[in-house]
Amino acid sequence: MTAGADSAPGSRKRSKLGCLGRITAVVVVAVAVVVAIGFIFDQGDSAKQPQRVYNAGAAAAYQPATVNYAEAAHLFIVRLQDGGFLALYDKSPKQQELNSDCRLSFDDNAGIGNLDPLPGMLGGFVEECGSARAVWRADGAFAFGASYGDLDRFSTRVDANGDLIVDISSRTCTRSRGVIGVPPFEQRTCGSGD
Repeated sequence: MTAGADSAPGSRKRSKLGCLGRITAVVVVAVAVVVAIGFIFDQGDSAKQPQRVYNAGAAAAYQPATVNYAEAAHLFIVRLQDGGFLALYDKSPKQQELNSDCRLSFDDNAGIGNLDPLPGMLGGFVEECGSARAVWRADGAFAFGASYGDLDRFSTRVDANGDLIVDISSRTCTRSRGVIGVPPFEQRTCGSGD
């Protein structure tokens, strides 16, 4: 053999790292790509967690005996005549169980059937979904109509800054125990998937 036989045309140079070196390089690049994607899309242990509270602003800004809609959070803030707060989800139990898009609105002129009105508050929450109508009192109690159950409720508190804080993770709800819309119903704590 001559000294230049290794560099003859058509012969391959062998890498000093060999096959194992190439596999290691591919794995390192793949891990780097996955980590970069995690940072870009804010995933992993250090990622921001889903918002578990909603800051509804200064509690003093809510007048007694009023209902205010927080569209971004899909909830109603009810300030009772005595100054207490309620936070109610804007979708009825029935519409949640049916995966419907129908949402509630508050109507100052809505009758609440046989329920006693709340002190200083008239009207109720109304759901008009197709030809069906249902009504709830301002505190979320079911009054009558083509639905069932009280409205989902969230815990509220006023923080040290005087802001009204709604605990999104604390939702209580009414759900069918068996067939949707058919008694018996139960009140329980619901997660985001309920």
